[in-house]
Amino acid sequence: MDTHANPDVPCRCDSSGSTVETVLAGSAGRYGNYSEPDLPTPPPLTNRGALITIPLVNRFLIDWAAFTFKITSPHEIVNIIRLKPALFTELERGMHGYRKSLRFGNIGIYFDGQENMGCHVSMTGQGCRQYENQFEENPWHDLFSAVLAEKGKFTRLDLAHDNVDGLLDLEKLKTAIICREVKSRFRKASENKNYDLSRNVSQSDNGHTIYFGKRSSRVYMRFYDKAAQMETPLPWNRAEIELKEQRAHKAVQFLSSGIPIGQVFVGIINQYLSVINIDDSNTSRCTVQEWWSDWLQSTEKLKLTIAKETKTVEEAMDYVRRQYAPTFAMIKEHLGVATFNDYLHELVKDGAERMSMKHEQMLFLSAQKNSDNYNQEKEEFKERSAIIEFDGKKSPEVAAAYAHILLDQHGDSHG
Repeated sequence: MDTHANPDVPCRCDSSGSTVETVLAGSAGRYGNYSEPDLPTPPPLTNRGALITIPLVNRFLIDWAAFTFKITSPHEIVNIIRLKPALFTELERGMHGYRKSLRFGNIGIYFDGQENMGCHVSMTGQGCRQYENQFEENPWHDLFSAVLAEKGKFTRLDLAHDNVDGLLDLEKLKTAIICREVKSRFRKASENKNYDLSRNVSQSDNGHTIYFGKRSSRVYMRFYDKAAQMETPLPWNRAEIELKEQRAHKAVQFLSSGIPIGQVFVGIINQYLSVINIDDSNTSRCTVQEWWSDWLQSTEKLKLTIAKETKTVEEAMDYVRRQYAPTFAMIKEHLGVATFNDYLHELVKDGAERMSMKHEQMLFLSAQKNSDNYNQEKEEFKERSAIIEFDGKKSPEVAAAYAHILLDQHGDSHG
């Protein structure tokens, strides 16, 4: 889908007032031709399940982080990123020109490359969640500062915005693209719809994904229905910005200096994409569509969060048993069996009226885990394919093919 391309004119709905737009500005890079060298041996599949983190409110997450040091000792890197050495396993294989690696879940530290290659750290989306899970507080500001202090260079940073209040309307965005009501530095937009070909998985509508730019570009955006992807009835749309090389490093510098992630995110959006009304012959003078402006203004105020794993009903039951079983026993002894049963009935009736979205999420997650392990195979495939594509320098199609082979082998060896 072609869009209005006017790289010399900033979007008028910018309200951040920061220098983020200027520093991160620049047209998207050209699409590089993929070569097909022998695929480096990928890291082993981890037995850690996907962390399910359905959002209750709008939020920002770091959804991929990769950075390189001149430091040659991977164990020194472990200390810099503040993880426990015992978490890692050393492997006699690596990726991206490195011969060896340390692995913890979906976090890889690659080393033993050519002279001056130092070490490379890669955290996939699940790797970011596993990293966060090692800390009580949000660890990203400290990590960014530590990497920059050691002269590390960020090569990729993905910013993910989860929208659950409905302001990010994907149907309106798609309509704006079709009607050419978009002003953008990108020359093309594309849409993708996925179907599951596995015989053991029922076919479902996994939603649409709208892309701006190319995966090889320094700035790449995608918008998609996360609720459809995760097969949850709860509203959940996601906007992601994938930054590479100088764009990634500059964004980290801004975040490390204290600029809120909402300002960084909206600053990039404003430089590259705007949904407009065609109310002037010159697109630079066209007004911004109200829904798009409302979404940006609400998004700009958000802070960086960490994804807390959604609890299941079974976990809640265990908590009640551990914390309140003696209290219930005491109440029963005091009231007697008949009156105690009436008390429980009234308790449940009152609780049903006060259930929140958090409780609805717990019910949904428990039902999914009981039926199909919450699509864990899909999550593992997405992670494995992304690792091969990014670290192995493969095309999306080739990466997906290798990921299917690896997961099939993993299933055969553990089934």
